[in-house]
Amino acid sequence: MSDSQDKIYERLKKSKFKQQKLSGWRPVPTIASTTIIFICLGVVFIILGVVILIYSHRIIEIKFQYDNIPQCQDSKICNISIPIENDMSPTIMVYYELDGFYQNHRRYIKSKSDDQLNGKSFSLEEMRKLQDCNPAVTNKEMGFEEGAESVTGKKLNLDDLAIPCGLVAKSYFNDNFTNWTLDGKSVTVNEKDIAWSADKKLKYKNTKEYNKQWIDMTDEHFIVWMRPAGLPNFIKLWGRIENTELKKGQILNVTIENNFDAKKFDGKKFIILSTVNIFGGKNYFLGISYIVLGCICIVLAIVFIIGYNVNKKKEKYV
Repeated sequence: MSDSQDKIYERLKKSKFKQQKLSGWRPVPTIASTTIIFICLGVVFIILGVVILIYSHRIIEIKFQYDNIPQCQDSKICNISIPIENDMSPTIMVYYELDGFYQNHRRYIKSKSDDQLNGKSFSLEEMRKLQDCNPAVTNKEMGFEEGAESVTGKKLNLDDLAIPCGLVAKSYFNDNFTNWTLDGKSVTVNEKDIAWSADKKLKYKNTKEYNKQWIDMTDEHFIVWMRPAGLPNFIKLWGRIENTELKKGQILNVTIENNFDAKKFDGKKFIILSTVNIFGGKNYFLGISYIVLGCICIVLAIVFIIGYNVNKKKEKYV
């Protein structure tokens, strides 16, 4: 080693970068500090969970199953009457709920083309090669029959590439809720701004072959559907009642285009009307989860204390 290298080595040994001389706060956890942290976290989680449960309990929700009504079973167009059991002040969220429909299956979630949904055009051969939409690639494989029309009214070629394709799009919830009336007066349901703004701006665009599309891919109901749910029983936003107050004892009438067949998977279909608060809609699960997590933190803190005392006693008699 040369003299210059020796000097550099000696300088480094005496510098503040040597581990023993590094300044700064290096916390060393103790049983006391760890216990206090877990107890504080537990108390915070429990309080937050209780608050969420209280707010959820104050939310007014009306859940109405309509697929078991004889008229809706026998006809594609049916009228239902929803009794209002409590006063509901706007804004009132309108949801539809599906029970027993699994959107969280891996093959189902993967069966779509993000590039196609973003407006890129593909040939049938290209999509077959990519295998993004398997097993629903053509209009025929999507379940369309002879005479099916595109969004522009043009007849679809059943052997053409479906736009959009894939199992998620194929299972699109296509029931429609119209003619909302309350005691003979029209009720406006705002169906705009129901999808995530990032999805609308960045993920969904129509292709140049718009006359071959079976649906407008910027339709917000379609965009909402294309975001898969994690559980088999789920709700999705349909719209908002923003200017009408619903009074107890009134009847809300709705016309339903009953297109979505829930019998295929032994499912159920509901319309849900719900008020909201700062935490969103009714969600007992979230509040209970926070309380359970808080209890676990406190139990762990108690275990730490007991384990520490037991270990201390053993050391005392050794």
